Amino acid sequence: MHTIISAEQLRILLNDTRQTMGEQPWIQATDDHAQAVNIPHGKMEALQRLEKDERVFVPVARTQKKNGKLIEHGFEIHRRESGWEVVTAALELAGDEQAKVRVEAARNHAVQQELERLRLRVSRARVH
Repeated sequence: MHTIISAEQLRILLNDTRQTMGEQPWIQATDDHAQAVNIPHGKMEALQRLEKDERVFVPVARTQKKNGKLIEHGFEIHRRESGWEVVTAALELAGDEQAKVRVEAARNHAVQQELERLRLRVSRARVH
């Protein structure tokens, strides 16, 4: 899923995920386009990095595969002229290998719920 969100939606997303962000490992990651993706450890750090036109990964849920690979499901976010581009993505961590952020469909239930919350809050804001 690729979508552009407003500053208000970004605030909602970062508020909803701030506890999970605080539990992230201190790592460097790259995405499918070899762009550096930062792993912020809180809402303020995420906002500061986004204001500097950096890409960030915001986690929502964690899973672990049998081979020991840790996978965080969430969103890669970066600035666009019309707002903030949000892409559903997974952060893959495996031992000493470079961490990778890969685009993925919102298959994880927690990620789907977060997307639905964003949609509902936007719908309610438009009504008022």
